[in-house]
Amino acid sequence: MFGLFRRRGAAPSRPIVDRVSDLLDRPPSTDLVAAITAIADRLTDARLGPRLGSQRPQLVLAFARQSADAAKRMSSAHWTSDRGRNVGLDVLQANEQALGLFIQVLESRPPARRPLEAMIKALDALIERRRSEPGDDDGYGLATLHEIRRDLALLDRPRGRPDRRYE
Repeated sequence: MFGLFRRRGAAPSRPIVDRVSDLLDRPPSTDLVAAITAIADRLTDARLGPRLGSQRPQLVLAFARQSADAAKRMSSAHWTSDRGRNVGLDVLQANEQALGLFIQVLESRPPARRPLEAMIKALDALIERRRSEPGDDDGYGLATLHEIRRDLALLDRPRGRPDRRYE
């Protein structure tokens, strides 16, 4: 009965790790829980604002998956390229670039009317720049950016309308 009168727009009382875990088909790994916590500290309800607050678990998961993937790859020599560089570093660097860009879009003034759409455009520009830059010879960083873009595009599309880029 006490939950019946929750103020409209009030933050959910469940921890963010639980809300993100609800989106998964199995319990999150230790690396993913750590990544969820770290990303959630940066993508707060206050930073996301009223337009994106309801999508916080999905947004946190989009970036946390990449952080956990980077940690997993960096913990294994298997993911070291012939040049001696662990591709997990490329995943981590790309994820950090995308997350920093997202925060930049969120904090832009005046605020974007459609922040996810603005982020996707900014991410498209970053993808084009990364294509021509040296340093991601195996393409893992670029693939990371494409995966984040896909996740954000799925959140941005109107319900019932597919994103034609991924059909």
